[in-house]
Amino acid sequence: MAERRRADAWIWALAALSVAGAALRFATLRVQSFWLDEAVTHQLVTRTLGSMLSAIPHSESTPPLYYLAAWAWVRVFGAGEAGLRSLSALFGSATIVLLALIARRLAGNRAALAAAALAAFNPLLIWYSQEARAYALLVALCALSLWCLLRGDWRGWAIAAALALATHYFAVFIVVPELGWLGWRHARDSKAAAWSAGFVVAVAAALLPLAIAQAGGNRAGFIHSTALAGRIAAVPKQFLIGYATPHAVVLTVLAAALAVALALRLRRSERDLLALAAFVLGVPVTLALLGADYLITRNLIAAMVPLVVLAAVAATRGRGGPALIGGLCVIGAVAFSGVEANAFYQRDDWRAVATALGAATRGPRVVVVEPSDGVPALEIYAPLHRLPVGQPLTTREIDVIDLHHDPPAVGTPAAAPGFALCAPPTQTPELDLVRYCASTPVTLAYAQVVALTLVEPGPSVLGGG
Repeated sequence: MAERRRADAWIWALAALSVAGAALRFATLRVQSFWLDEAVTHQLVTRTLGSMLSAIPHSESTPPLYYLAAWAWVRVFGAGEAGLRSLSALFGSATIVLLALIARRLAGNRAALAAAALAAFNPLLIWYSQEARAYALLVALCALSLWCLLRGDWRGWAIAAALALATHYFAVFIVVPELGWLGWRHARDSKAAAWSAGFVVAVAAALLPLAIAQAGGNRAGFIHSTALAGRIAAVPKQFLIGYATPHAVVLTVLAAALAVALALRLRRSERDLLALAAFVLGVPVTLALLGADYLITRNLIAAMVPLVVLAAVAATRGRGGPALIGGLCVIGAVAFSGVEANAFYQRDDWRAVATALGAATRGPRVVVVEPSDGVPALEIYAPLHRLPVGQPLTTREIDVIDLHHDPPAVGTPAAAPGFALCAPPTQTPELDLVRYCASTPVTLAYAQVVALTLVEPGPSVLGGG
């Protein structure tokens, strides 16, 4: 009877942590507006299925599995922020349970609950559980593949590993060491293991032409805009407390101290899991140093699977483990709350830009937008469309808007010929808006409109009502 009560207690505790983690993910799905990458997802999944599949090789740097799932999902739950993002929230919530099951198999119920708590409150995992991109699915599938491997379920592992590869190419850094372990330990003695390994290799080979085609588009070139050393240094901080939050330095130092204390508790028995974590992190860093640089925190997010499990197992070694886990969870909750409460730390708010622009009152207008790469997100919230470069523009209203997190010292540019300020410029912590009006329609050269820029680099020009 006592054993049954202990079993029931661990299940109820896991359920409570899973519900808490799911609540954090689902309750605030609409707080932030879509940003650029999510707008691209929105554009894809609102097309017909054939149109979406034909666009992915030219639009994305990842395989199509997430988009296929999201395409079906939005036809049931809608393509708004909550509808589209809820798919990632579902995958992120499932990851809590999967990581708990992995840790339980390795070190028992205490480790399982520690893993569930860390996954439930980790700010980076929450962030990508609330983003309409492939990362939450990637983490869930990588966790599922590891769980199947530990259980000796070779067919389950093959399916999970193949699906992970079809979700994101960085899954290869989890799948390859798993494949090597399977081949070394079991493939020679088990036909099921050998066939499973062969199936995963075949899926990887089938995806290779798509990967080559997508790499040729240089859509990951933005990664190189920041120094590699800075990106490498940012990874541990972002794994611990997410991207940006109030009091980030203090939270990072505290979280790092707790993480180091857990790392010191690891034993030789965890060497396989340590090797997996080292491979998932070390190989992309090495490749980046050699010139194949795709290194950015979100691409490395699958490393959270072995890292969370390692921390959970370490928490069972000696006294004080639960306190260390609890401290990391509190820090995670504080970091998450800081983001949710302050727009400065959130995604670019293109919904607020659309609200600030309001409805056109003088007929068709021209909108000059900075940063220009945010146009796809703005188009979701405002009836605007990109105007052809170089085309003369006829309008009575020009709205110049700059979205930013750290307001620069901007000046109001001189009005274009025939236009004057309609009202004093608007400035908020999130954006600047300058509105020009003319008494009658005026035709301007495209370059005259672009010159009404508030900050560099140059803007995009849109039109609409």
